[in-house]
Amino acid sequence: MFRRLVMALGVILATGVFVSAEARKNRYYDGEQLVVISEQDIDLSLDRYSIDVSKAKGGYKAIRVRNAQGRLFDLQRVQIVYADGSVHNEDRQIDMWQGERSRLINPTEDSYFVDQVNITQTPGEGRGRLQILGVQDSEGRRMERGGGRPSAPPPSRGDDRPVASTLPVRPTTSQPTTVAPGSAISGGDILFGAQYVGFGVDRDVIRVGNEIGKFDRIRLRVLDNDIHINEIKVVYANGETDALAVNADIPKNSRTNWIDLKGNRFIKEIQMVYRSRPSFSGQARIEVFGQYAANWLGPQGEGRKYNQGWVLLGAQTAGFVGFDKDVIPVGRNEGGFRRMRVTVRDRAITLNEVKVIYTDGSDDTIPVRTRVDAGGTYGPVDLKGDRRQAIDRIEAKYRSRFFDASARGKGSAIVEVWGQH
Repeated sequence: MFRRLVMALGVILATGVFVSAEARKNRYYDGEQLVVISEQDIDLSLDRYSIDVSKAKGGYKAIRVRNAQGRLFDLQRVQIVYADGSVHNEDRQIDMWQGERSRLINPTEDSYFVDQVNITQTPGEGRGRLQILGVQDSEGRRMERGGGRPSAPPPSRGDDRPVASTLPVRPTTSQPTTVAPGSAISGGDILFGAQYVGFGVDRDVIRVGNEIGKFDRIRLRVLDNDIHINEIKVVYANGETDALAVNADIPKNSRTNWIDLKGNRFIKEIQMVYRSRPSFSGQARIEVFGQYAANWLGPQGEGRKYNQGWVLLGAQTAGFVGFDKDVIPVGRNEGGFRRMRVTVRDRAITLNEVKVIYTDGSDDTIPVRTRVDAGGTYGPVDLKGDRRQAIDRIEAKYRSRFFDASARGKGSAIVEVWGQH
């Protein structure tokens, strides 16, 4: 009898210790409950998906995710989008077998309205069922949207670094940049890409790629409407990431100052989460530019180690009517280039002339008048013999060929100009 009493007392004590440890780990307090705010069937072969929880009643102090059914969920990021568009990114691996759940995600002292949960995962096989669980106290249960409570917690980058509430900006013209992605504008900035932003929260990815080169700074240009940047994340070619700005307002027709990156890197892509301010125009245009790393161009530059020393100087779209005269400004290129070539994508062109203007005012004019097929190359052409004067800009005359059975689609040709040191 005594033995059974000792064993029972041991179980009670052990249970009490376990509950206390679990409570401390979960950070639950009096009156808080863990409620299911969404349950979705998931295709595990997807790499990302969004779950709308804007209809969930009340506010929440944290969320958890749970594998309700199915094989392994291998999550890489859980992003919480709050009612005002602010976000919290939980960038860590979360592996869950059936019945398992994560620890608390973004626990806060107060309750807030949650609109959406975005999941990024490693693609798997089959289907599963994912639950979104919210931590809710009595105050959160009473909250109603529009009731005057804050709709999002203070911004968090997840790594305890300071958060930028504003980005220094300066005015710019209202005209959109017309060069093709991967090409330079006056001054040597390289356009990575452009996107139009609608109402609500948008998430876009601008692909960059190793072939363009290494960069050490980026900046944004915003047209047509004010915009609120929730997050900018640069994904480098080696998989590392860098969160550059969170919760920053950028007015229309302005551009940011240069934002330094983590050293000189190849950029795989740039991810942006943002929203435009409602207006009659209803959209904002955001353009992303990069600046070559200082040691990328030039005769001793690191660019010589890649692509057999060929560096992409710029790219343009070739029209169908008449010969376009495109000007391709060349960025920092101390020491110049020895050879040049023209590569064509998507549709054949008629290349009429190429002129290289050097920084001292002299030039090389190369009369061509030849057809260059899609996927083909004109050149390489030697420039001024062994001379390596720095190039200021390149002027090229060409047009897309209207009749081209090998063309990819009905669009114009993309003309790329490359230089070799």
